[in-house]
Formats: sequence, C-alpha cells, structure tokens
Amino acid sequence: MLVLEQAADGRVQGRLELPPEPDLQALRVELPPHCRPSPAPPGRLRANCGPDGLRGELGVTGLARGELIVHLRRPEAGLQTMVLRPGQTTAPLDPSPGPPPGYLALGVEHILGGADHLLFVAGLTLLVRPALRLAGALTAFTAAHSLTLALAALGLLALPQAPVEACIAVSLVLLARALALGEKPSTGAAWRLAGACGLLHGLGFAGALAEIGLPQGAAVPALLAFNAGVELGQLLVAAVVLALAALARAGLARLPTRARAPLRALPALALGAVAVAWTIERVLAFWSPA
Repeated sequence: MLVLEQAADGRVQGRLELPPEPDLQALRVELPPHCRPSPAPPGRLRANCGPDGLRGELGVTGLARGELIVHLRRPEAGLQTMVLRPGQTTAPLDPSPGPPPGYLALGVEHILGGADHLLFVAGLTLLVRPALRLAGALTAFTAAHSLTLALAALGLLALPQAPVEACIAVSLVLLARALALGEKPSTGAAWRLAGACGLLHGLGFAGALAEIGLPQGAAVPALLAFNAGVELGQLLVAAVVLALAALARAGLARLPTRARAPLRALPALALGAVAVAWTIERVLAFWSPA
C-alpha cells in the first residue's frame, strides 16, 4: 500500500508499506517530474511539488505480482484511491469524475478469486433450469449482494466478519443438499434462495472493500464499478459451468445407464464436502485466538 499526503503548500509526504517478500522489494515509486524529492528514511517519500501539487502521473516500476493500493489525500480533492496491477507503469494523479480506476477489475477478481462465492454461483448454475429462470436467480443474487455490500461499505450496516463467513459456508451446504436431492426449484423459490444467500455474500464482498476503502467523493461510482465487476465475473463463471455441464451430459450419454447416477452426484457431493468442511472450520474459528 502507498499512502501519499499533500499539504496546502505543495509539500508531499508518503509511506510505502509492502509485505516482506523479496520480489516485492524491487518496487519503486516515482513522483511527477515537477516534484523535487527530499531525503527520507527507507519506505518513506518526501518532496515539494510546488503550487501544482500532485498532478500528472505517478510512476511505478517493479510490480511483478499482486496489486498496489494507492491512497492519495489532497486538501482540495479529499481522498483518492487507486488500485494498480502488474504491467501498469503509470497512474493518473488528477481527480477523475468517473469511477476510480481499478474497482471494476477488483470486482471481477474478487468473484473469481473468492472460492466460496465462485462455488455458489457454479452450484446455482447447475441447480436452476431453464436458462431464463437461471438468469432471474442470478439477477436476484446480484441485487441482494449489491444492497448489503453498499450498506456495509458506506458504514450503515456492520456485522462481525467471522459469523458472516460461517453463514456463507452454510449457504453452500444448503445449495449442495438441493443439488444432491435433484430439486428443481420454481422461479419464486430460485429467486428466494438466490436473494437470501446474496444478502450474506454481499457482506462477504464488503470485506474486500474494507481493506481498500472507498474514495471520498467517489464512493458511489466505486461501488457501482465494483458491483459491475462482480456481475461480469458471475456471468463468466455461469457461462463456463454451462459449457462444462453440456460436455459432461454428452459424455454421460455414452455410458451405461447404471454408471450415470453416481457420476451425476459427484458435483453435489464435492460441493457438500467442501461446504461442510468450511462450516466446521469457520465455526471453530469463533473460539480461536485472533
């Protein structure tokens, strides 16, 4: 994480906080050319950017993996937050009226990198048929998690994260049970299931934003961009699962009838086993030292 603070006279102080991994120690940050650097301890930045302040572009080299979160605070612009990823060598320092850069990609990464959210979307895709009913269930899931995410990110709803994560695991247990029983929920039942679980998952999504924060003056665009990224990730997951399910059905059709039932049960059993293990682990974490 990089924190930059500009005073009214154009003087800038900053601190760079990185994990101790050796490959991250090569990361270097360069202020715009008009900023005159001053001596500073390791991990600190000091400069005088004059009347122009922090304008132009921030240079970044050596970001080989992960992401660099940049918090920039200026008297006239409040807090600005950016998320930089490998391959990015510059970042605009001028305030932008649109969504803060990085939040759309952050939403996509969170749904694809969050195993519990990803498994829920995959399981819901296998459970709900036909495609139109599935689209409605995914919409209900998105609307529900967008609501609780917004409330939590804006500080209007606060719940302990550990019970939330445990309840998310329980939602996967219920989903695996429905898959194992071969239930085919009606449109209303699919919407209620997806909506109720979406409320929980939105609180889980809020944990990702809590580590980064929302930029002052652009919280709503950042939230919209993050939610749009989550939705794109969900659609990608659903498309991949539908394609794999079609291939699996084609393969099962070639097998003897007796062998099909155990193989059809594998997704539900795998999801259930993982969900039960997560539930036990997360419940036991209530009594574990922090």
